Amino acid sequence: MSKFKIIPIVLVAFLSFIHVTIAQEDAIHKKINADMYGKFSKAFKTLDYDLFASIHSKEMIRISGNGGEIKKAGTYLKGYQKRWSAPSQKPAPIDFRLFERVYSDSLVSDRGIYRVTYIDDNNQTKYSYGQFHVVLKMEDQSWKILIDYDSDENKTITKDNYDAAFSISEYKKYWKH
Repeated sequence: MSKFKIIPIVLVAFLSFIHVTIAQEDAIHKKINADMYGKFSKAFKTLDYDLFASIHSKEMIRISGNGGEIKKAGTYLKGYQKRWSAPSQKPAPIDFRLFERVYSDSLVSDRGIYRVTYIDDNNQTKYSYGQFHVVLKMEDQSWKILIDYDSDENKTITKDNYDAAFSISEYKKYWKH
């Protein structure tokens, strides 16, 4: 076979490999985002404690930079169960944007900014912002929160920080590979 016949075959094989690799990367990032951010946001919007609890590893450690506390999963989750079961509790939608993701086959490290939306008693919309770092672990075919750290950095995290981070769907901008 001449080299002129081999070159197109190699080129087609290479392009096929690249296409499959890109599709696999896209699927991985979509699964991480659905398992973590999709479910987290839905739980906040619907006050669904069971959904919220389901995205946390039983080994999870929660670190509150502002509160100076470290809690294990049970204690942290009981706080949400109590808060969300109060009849006066209103949903507070939460949105996420990322500026960094590093992942392996079993762990993910994401850093970003979140925004919680509140409606006060005067029907005014208020926002709260914070910076977070989560480490996710693959458990039972789903990404679960293993370590969760957040802080508003003494109220210095703002809409500008949120806007400067990337939409979770834009993984090519925040993924470090």
